[in-house]
Amino acid sequence: MTRRRIDGPLWTLLGAIGVILITRLIILLTNLGRFDGDEGVTGVMAQRILDGHFPIFFGIQSYQGALEQYFQAGVLALLPDTYFTLRLVQLALVVIICVLVYVLGTKAIGSRWGGALAAVLYAVGPYYSVWKGVRTHGGYDTATIFGLLVILLALWLRRESARAPWIAGLIGLCAGLAIWANYLSVFLLIPGALWALGSARGYLKRLIPPAVGGFVLGILPIIIFRLQNGLNPPSGTGTPPATTFGDRVGNLLNPVTGQFLGPGSVPAEISRWFIPALAVIIALGVLGAAVWTRRWGIWDVITLRTARRAPIDIVLIGFLITPILYGLSSYTWFTGEPRYLFTLYPFLAVGVAAAVFALRGRARATIAALVVALSTILLGWTMTSIQSAGGFLPTIAEGPIYSENLPAVADALEQRGVKSVYADYWLSYPLQFAGYSRFSVTPYEHSHFPDIDAQVADDPRPGIVAVTAAGAQATRDNLRAKGRTFKEAEVAGYTIFWNVAPARRTG
Repeated sequence: MTRRRIDGPLWTLLGAIGVILITRLIILLTNLGRFDGDEGVTGVMAQRILDGHFPIFFGIQSYQGALEQYFQAGVLALLPDTYFTLRLVQLALVVIICVLVYVLGTKAIGSRWGGALAAVLYAVGPYYSVWKGVRTHGGYDTATIFGLLVILLALWLRRESARAPWIAGLIGLCAGLAIWANYLSVFLLIPGALWALGSARGYLKRLIPPAVGGFVLGILPIIIFRLQNGLNPPSGTGTPPATTFGDRVGNLLNPVTGQFLGPGSVPAEISRWFIPALAVIIALGVLGAAVWTRRWGIWDVITLRTARRAPIDIVLIGFLITPILYGLSSYTWFTGEPRYLFTLYPFLAVGVAAAVFALRGRARATIAALVVALSTILLGWTMTSIQSAGGFLPTIAEGPIYSENLPAVADALEQRGVKSVYADYWLSYPLQFAGYSRFSVTPYEHSHFPDIDAQVADDPRPGIVAVTAAGAQATRDNLRAKGRTFKEAEVAGYTIFWNVAPARRTG
């Protein structure tokens, strides 16, 4: 047997993976990667899986599948329970996404060098893609992986092949798992499904049954959850603010698309050079030109024909359906970050690489080098600027939350014999993760673990942890106003209140 050489495109892919590891580790090991309340929920879920709890979704929500937390539980079974080890799963998942981007780019552009360029572009940004990809906020990474697998399997499907039923079944399975992981996978699933259906025409009776069977197996967790909690269970996040379809599409155009393309919330010194509105105009212009060039191929994909279609049409359709899907969802009202576009980052990398490869000769190489250089500079500049400004710092009314200090707070609670604690949501679950089984923490509101709430409610002398900056004085004043005495201690920027008397009545 001959062993395949590692040639230029594969060396470039390995370089992209190296960039991913370096940049993401910088985030995880610096103030850019401080742990927040939502990540605390996933961390507690992973710990509880090892204790025999088996969640289906993120906390009490009815969406965002818990698959990633089962992987994290496996890591925590072998390594110490730290914020860093918990996110090693995300680090591995973004490496997998990078490899899938290489494969998709190779097929969509028709060149392994094109796929390698797409992998490099995915590795170097934009900043929000880099930052969000290693945050344990739910099923974002797994939804992206399964969505990309649906597309790649669809491209591999040959209806006459003896393997076609197996591939159809895998397409259905990955589609079901993607929907369970995160509904944002729909941006990838719709183009992939259209391609697969076009490829299966004339053989649908043979291929639809295994596809449906795989899909049912993939969404089995959702089916089980609905059987347990009703066909239309509450979302667990409350009712979103009232917005119209036009409002949400307008938000997509400005500011969300600019955030998606650039460093998110642009640091002041970068905003003079990176203008989101200009980036959006350029991106829309390039997309418009690409859609016009590929209009008949796109039409064939949509109408389930095969004559003029090409794999790049899948990427273009993904962007074309985005405003429609974005506007239809009442949950896309939030404009603080481009979280609802996260699964489109692989398409962005492939799309930009395809635009570069539309050029020829020296112009292609020059523009490729320029795009990679500018993306790398923008990513590095953004990371340095945010880090020097204090990094990512969750802030509540009580003050800033320095998650790196919470292990010390957990030790202090244990030393004082505190068994249950109240705290703000964004503080409570990171603290619960740091304390693991030593004590129980519940938030004042937005609770995700009713049994932990019950444990705290049964304790006649629960403690309180507040950020010293402002929350400590408010807590102190509230306890004194109720005529209670207490002990307190300041630990690493937080104030612990315990031995509150008189004890409250329980039961």
